[in-house]
Amino acid sequence: MKQAALKKYNLFIAFLLTILGFGASCTKFKIPSGGIEYGSPYATFKVYGKVTSENGINIPAIRVIMKSEQIYPLPDTVISDYYGNYEVRIADFPRDHNYILEFKDIDGAAHGSYQAKDTTVKFINPVFEGGESWYKGETSKEMNIKLKEES
Repeated sequence: MKQAALKKYNLFIAFLLTILGFGASCTKFKIPSGGIEYGSPYATFKVYGKVTSENGINIPAIRVIMKSEQIYPLPDTVISDYYGNYEVRIADFPRDHNYILEFKDIDGAAHGSYQAKDTTVKFINPVFEGGESWYKGETSKEMNIKLKEES
């Protein structure tokens, strides 16, 4: 009799955990890539452009890192494509920001060797488009970068 009662309780608990698990995993809200805290307004800050040599030649396989001057939010890293194009983005609180962009040649001499370069992109009085509710939208800047060849 005890075993039958325990079996029923176990089935009931398993049923509840199943329902709770599905309920917690099914959501229509998208979590931002930067992991913004719940209840905080946020926006997407995007930087895009082209990496070229000083001679104007497109440079593929350049690692581009966009990071905040603060510890948070987490940085975004991409590799420039065959034409030297890149696009990085960070979800952050919608206000003025300065972000650090790091460009580093990671393919060795395959496409030529280039010196690393760091620069800062400033978003001052950004205008956000496409937002609603807590998501304030997206703002972007174009940053075309010229890298020097290593000697």
